[in-house]
Amino acid sequence: MIFGRVTRGAGAPVPGAALTLCDLAGDQLGRAAADEGGHYQLVPPTGGTYLVICSSSTHQPQASLVAVADRPLRHDVGLAGGGATLGGTVGVRLGSGTNGDEAGAVSGQGDVVLTLTDVRGTVVAVTRSDADGAYRFADLTEGTYTLTAATTHLAPVAETVRLPAEGHVAHDVALATRTRLTGTVRSAGAGRPVAEALATLVGEDGHVVGSRVTGDDGAFRFDDVAHGVYTITASGYAPVASEIEIGPGHPSEVVLNLVPPSVDGHGAPWPGSDHAGSNGAGQHVHQRGSEDVTGAGDRTAGERG
Repeated sequence: MIFGRVTRGAGAPVPGAALTLCDLAGDQLGRAAADEGGHYQLVPPTGGTYLVICSSSTHQPQASLVAVADRPLRHDVGLAGGGATLGGTVGVRLGSGTNGDEAGAVSGQGDVVLTLTDVRGTVVAVTRSDADGAYRFADLTEGTYTLTAATTHLAPVAETVRLPAEGHVAHDVALATRTRLTGTVRSAGAGRPVAEALATLVGEDGHVVGSRVTGDDGAFRFDDVAHGVYTITASGYAPVASEIEIGPGHPSEVVLNLVPPSVDGHGAPWPGSDHAGSNGAGQHVHQRGSEDVTGAGDRTAGERG
């Protein structure tokens, strides 16, 4: 009988390590798995020299020639690598990092599935975050990995992590949170909904995120919008533009008021005329949420939908 213990560099056991007993012709004669303490046993058919192969998904494999006589032989196996651990918090990043504000710590979220794959695309380990958003991978070999975090209601995130041969790597994962932004376009004078107006959302970099045509009730909706600072415009009469910030802790609805042009000198003023309560361009912007504001340059805010 061949018995022993499978450990890694620091002497810690490697549970689940696979041990295969082969003869010198390469034929398999036996197989065993190390228990929680790293202990194993293999039983060769007779005395002689055998090949013992030890492998683990988190360590480099090792092969040894073992000569067996008429009594049990102890053969301990030390696997290289696998001394690294990876852990941290997965959740929503506090603070958007916009408007000069620095992004803060990650607010943990539970039941997020985290998958670790190596450079060949092989899944090395899978775990779930606990109620506080904490996760941990142990017994990892040195190398570069892809860490993926996924949950049912948010877009998945994939990040590259580099692990040393030994030691712990702390790595927080910020989920790619998205928000649904809803709004209404109304006429500034009567406050009636404006149907078939065009609402356009523009990113801080100037790229158009999307456009929506309002319904009969003047409503529009943008689904799956990343947090950040945007400019939202509405056109149908004179265009209206207002800067908004989308993120946690802010209202998720915006109201844009359009001023219709006058006809034959009657009704509301033409765009560009001076009018009390307008922004100087005949445009009225109204934010629905924690406060009301007027003016095309005023900022509104959206929150997670």
